Amino acid sequence: MEIKEFNNHGLDNLGIHWVQYLLVTLISLLIFLLGVDNAVPSFHHFVLSLLFQLQCGGLNCNGVKIN
Repeated sequence: MEIKEFNNHGLDNLGIHWVQYLLVTLISLLIFLLGVDNAVPSFHHFVLSLLFQLQCGGLNCNGVKIN
């Protein structure tokens, strides 16, 4: 792709908004990560460990209530 300028409304010369470029990139990354998650078991366990750490990083880890 070549560098394109966006106008005041966020549109380029083809009429594509910059958010559309961002969403296509994010969806492509999500599809790639889902494919890797299904194909590589160690990556799946890595993702699960990250999700568990994010869950316990909150204020209500292990059912302990903070007043």
